Amino acid sequence: MNPLRTLQFIWQHPLARRNKSRALSLWIRWQIGSRVLRQPVVMPFVEDAVLVVESGMTGATGNIYCGLHEFADMSLVLHLLRPEDLFLDAGANVGSYSILAAKVAGAKCVTVEPVPSTFARLYRNVTINQLHQQVELWGCALGSSSGVLQFSADRDTTNCAVDKSYQGKSISVPLRTVDEVLARKAPVMWKVDVEGFEQEVLRGAKHALQNEQLNVVLLESDGPELSTTMTASGFSRCNYDPFLRQLQQTGTNNRNQNHLWVRDMSAVEARCQSAPKRAVFGVEI
Repeated sequence: MNPLRTLQFIWQHPLARRNKSRALSLWIRWQIGSRVLRQPVVMPFVEDAVLVVESGMTGATGNIYCGLHEFADMSLVLHLLRPEDLFLDAGANVGSYSILAAKVAGAKCVTVEPVPSTFARLYRNVTINQLHQQVELWGCALGSSSGVLQFSADRDTTNCAVDKSYQGKSISVPLRTVDEVLARKAPVMWKVDVEGFEQEVLRGAKHALQNEQLNVVLLESDGPELSTTMTASGFSRCNYDPFLRQLQQTGTNNRNQNHLWVRDMSAVEARCQSAPKRAVFGVEI
């Protein structure tokens, strides 16, 4: 993210704009410090959670100077999940969502990341937060069937499935299905961030998507086929307001970074409203 876009992001962020001087100071310190140190840095995250962050980690560094990079969606993780719950983090990258779910909310996670170099950073964050008993790690991609998938390896947070025409660095990674990875496990919430491969992931989740314990799915992508799949499975498109802890059914995604699908709105909202308050970036949510 270039500096102007980063500053615009900070100025518009619901937490950072409440303390712009702090956010700007943290951003400047990170820009200078990361260039001087040129090595991974352990940074405070939420409550006693930490993240090991390096220069170029767009999403993870956003947590440094904004508290929660994807504010509405990450707040929903904190408000919805409980210690007895399971969370599926598909396309985990370095694990920001899984760390929030496991370390802060206390839930268990099935966490999937296909790129070996990124998986190593994910493993590092799980290790430093002492979460190996709570986080089940899978080094694979997810799709409609098991096998092998060609994957980009030079695009940081936007690594994705590619074909033979791709000109950049690519690797072959194991391919599994959600039904295979979850087996008989029943998450309460999924986050699926797979750079446009979401429909393929859902094709491999026919049984898991119907599990009645699943009430919330965050999808990075949208489209007619995805909408049809989610609607047919009993989900409605919603927005979430972390300050009010309220859901609003909507035809568009105008607040969340990802696309939020909820099956039982009243149950999800009641759970969120009964969750303890969390102090994030000096603000209670």
